Amino acid sequence: MNRVRTLTFGLVTSIIFCSCFAAKTLAQTPSPTPAPSATPAAPQNPFAPQPAPPLPAGMTGSDASDPRAKLSPGVYDAGEAAMGLKHLTLLKKPDAFDLGSNDPNDPKVNKTLTTVLGVSNPSKLPSAMKLVFAGLGFATSDLAFQGNHLFLGNFYGVNIYDI
Repeated sequence: MNRVRTLTFGLVTSIIFCSCFAAKTLAQTPSPTPAPSATPAAPQNPFAPQPAPPLPAGMTGSDASDPRAKLSPGVYDAGEAAMGLKHLTLLKKPDAFDLGSNDPNDPKVNKTLTTVLGVSNPSKLPSAMKLVFAGLGFATSDLAFQGNHLFLGNFYGVNIYDI
């Protein structure tokens, strides 16, 4: 019986000692006090844009006085800025290498999607996406030079230019 009392006394004593130690430890950690403010601070947005990092040494930022900054866009009438080059001509793609349709239900669009790009069921694509994907079938994917010749390749074949 004495043994049970001794064990119980030791257990109670150790529990009291540990709880006092834990209370003292918790009492020593200060809790942060909010800064006195009339309005509460708004939570920060983690997706807000961050300022750009500084440029590496020797690099400068963009120059608004650069004439290329004001070029007009366009496929066949885009603005040009080059030094020491003379523009001779602009060649459009041959008809065989151009989608040639703005209608997403055109059979040529569906044929390009299925045979060239491997889309199994083009009817499941939204109409606007059909035209975008079909246009990728006519994109120039390969470019090579040999002597005075330029070879432009895509999924439909090769164009050869004498340059």
